[in-house]
Amino acid sequence: MKKDKTTIIFLDKNQHYAKPFQVKTFYVKHWKKFVTALFLTLCGLVGIIMHLVKAKAEMQLSNQKLALLLENHQKEVIQMDTSAIKKHYLAIDEKLKTINKYLKARGLKPTPANQGGTEDNELGSTEEIGTFYDEYLNRMIRLVGFTPMGYPHKGRISSTYGHRENPFTGENIESHKGLDIKGNYGEIVKTTANGTVKFASRRGGYGNCIIINHGNGFETYYGHLSKIVVRAGQKVNAGQIIGNIGSTGRSTGPHLHYEVHRNGKIVNPKTYLSLE
Repeated sequence: MKKDKTTIIFLDKNQHYAKPFQVKTFYVKHWKKFVTALFLTLCGLVGIIMHLVKAKAEMQLSNQKLALLLENHQKEVIQMDTSAIKKHYLAIDEKLKTINKYLKARGLKPTPANQGGTEDNELGSTEEIGTFYDEYLNRMIRLVGFTPMGYPHKGRISSTYGHRENPFTGENIESHKGLDIKGNYGEIVKTTANGTVKFASRRGGYGNCIIINHGNGFETYYGHLSKIVVRAGQKVNAGQIIGNIGSTGRSTGPHLHYEVHRNGKIVNPKTYLSLE
C-alpha cells in the first residue's frame, strides 16, 4: 500500500507478469460488496426485462381477445341493425302503396313498391334495399315536382270543369274546360309544377295566357291574367309566381281560368288539387 493505494500484479503460470497497476485500497478491501451489488443489479435488470416481456405478451393476448370480442359484437349489432332496417322498410312499403293508390286514382302511373327480393317478396340485403329506395324516392321527387298539384291561386272556385250555363247570357249550355278561381285584381298566380313556359302572350278568349309544359305529358293553362311575368322558353319551378289575376279576354270579372291537359287531352283540374 502506498498512499492508500494497492499495487496489483497478475502472474501467468511461468511467473511472468504484466505491467502492474494501482487501485484504491478501499476497493480492494470491499471488493465483495461491489461484486454483490453488481450481481444484484444485474439480477434486478434481468427481472425487470422478464416482467416487461411477460406484460407485453399478456397485453397482446388481451388485445387479441378484445379484438375478437369487438368483432363478434359488431356482427351482432349489424345483424340487429339489418333486422330493424328491414322492419322499417316494410313499414315504408305500406306507406308507398298508399301513395301509389292516390297516384293511380288521379290517373298517374304508380311506381312499383318492390325491393327486388325473391318471388315471395322477401327483402334483399340492406344495400339492395337502400339502393331501391334511393332510386324510388328520386322518381317520386321528379313525379311530384313535374306533376301539377294544388292551387295556382288561393281562392274560391266560382265555376267548375264541365258543362255550365253561358255566363254572359245565362242561356244555353257551354263546355267549360277548366276551373275559374275567384281573386282580386292583381293578386299573384303561381305555377303548380316545374316545367318550361311554352306560351306567354294574348290568346283569344283566354286573354293574357300562360301555358307551361311539364315534360311528362302534362300542360297547364293560366288565363285572363292582368300581367305576365315570365317569357316563353323560361324554366319555372313549382310555386313560382308567373303572373297576376285579371279579367282579360272572355271574362265577366277578375278571376283565374286554370286548365290541366294530360297527353293532349283536357282533364278535370279538380283531380289535381290534392292527393286525395
